[in-house]
Amino acid sequence: MGVMNLCDEFLQYLRKVKKRSESTLKQYKAVLQEFSEFYPISEENFHRYLERISSNAPKTQQMKLSVVKNFLEWLRDRGYINVDRFWAEAEAPRDKSLPHYMTPDELKRFFNVIDDPYYKAVFRLLANTGMRISELLKLREEDVDIFGGYARIRIRGKGSKERVVQVSEEIVLQAKEAGFFSKRVSARTLQRKMKEYLGKAGIKKRLTPHSLRHTFAIILMENGVPLNRIQAILGHESIATTSIYLKLLGETEKLPKII
Repeated sequence: MGVMNLCDEFLQYLRKVKKRSESTLKQYKAVLQEFSEFYPISEENFHRYLERISSNAPKTQQMKLSVVKNFLEWLRDRGYINVDRFWAEAEAPRDKSLPHYMTPDELKRFFNVIDDPYYKAVFRLLANTGMRISELLKLREEDVDIFGGYARIRIRGKGSKERVVQVSEEIVLQAKEAGFFSKRVSARTLQRKMKEYLGKAGIKKRLTPHSLRHTFAIILMENGVPLNRIQAILGHESIATTSIYLKLLGETEKLPKII
C-alpha cells in the first residue's frame, strides 16, 4: 500500500474513532504530506525529516513531530511496518516563551473601545469562559441552560471531550441579544477585529483572541482558584499544561524585603 493511502487510512481512523475535528484533520494531512517525501520509512529518513523541520518554530516542530510519531505508532500497531521504534526518543525543542495576556487595566481599556455590540459580546464570552476559538465557533444555543442568574455552558473541546462551565447569565444574554447564535464569523475575522480594537486602546502587546483564555486563567489563579480546577475549566488534558500560568503569576509577584 502506498504511503498516501496509509495516510488516508490513518486520517479516517482519527475521524471515525478518535473523533478529531475537520480542522485538526486538515492540519494532520498537511504534516503527513510533507512527511511522505521521506518514504520509505527508515531511521535514516526519519532523521532527514527532523533536519527538514528543524527550521520551523519550536511549537510547529512539536506539533509535526507529534503527528508523525502517532502515525508511526499506528502503522506499527497494525503491522504495516516491522521496525524498532526509532522515533520514540525524538523530541522537538521546547518553546520557552510564556503566553501573552492582558492586565486588568488593559482588559478594561480593550473593552471600553469596542463599539460593536456583536464583537463586545463575543470577546466577553471568551474572556469569561476561557474557551478556545474553535470551541466558541462550535457553541450552539442549545448548549446553554439559564437558571437562577447563571448560565450553564456545555463546551465541546478537543477530541470531542465535553466540559461544563457556569457564568453569569448576563454574559450569555448579551451574546444572544447581539446575534451571536445566528451570525457566525471566522477565527480570522475575530483576530482582525481584536487587532483593530487593541490599536484603538493603545495596547502594543502581541495579543490574539486566544490571549483572552490566558488572561482568564491568570485572573482565576490570582483569585485563589486551585490549579486542578483551572485545568478542568480550561479542558487541559495534563496539569503540566496548566502549570505554565504559575510562571506568569510569578512575573507579577512582588517579593517582600527579607532582611
